[in-house]
Amino acid sequence: MSEREPGPIRKWLKEWEPLVPRPRLLETTAIYPPVDNEIEMKREAKRLEWEKKGYPEKLIEKAFLLADRWISSLADSFGTNKEVREAIIRGSYDKALSVAENWIVAMMK
Repeated sequence: MSEREPGPIRKWLKEWEPLVPRPRLLETTAIYPPVDNEIEMKREAKRLEWEKKGYPEKLIEKAFLLADRWISSLADSFGTNKEVREAIIRGSYDKALSVAENWIVAMMK
């Protein structure tokens, strides 16, 4: 990869901090037990896969934030019923990780 000055998006990503800390995000998206264990296992497996592919740690963390926000937004669109939100999160977190991986691949170009 060439050493060139990062563009405005990459500069923003380096400086960006989430508005909602991850523990609070998990609370608001209702993925604490029993869903949280499933989610954490999927996250850890994906982290190992991405590290094996050589993706930088910062991009991996940002990708997980993207996945969390993506799934949270999807769950929010179906209302506030905890069971519905939990089912959406459980059933769609793999897709959220796929979206995040596509983002990492685009950022690596």
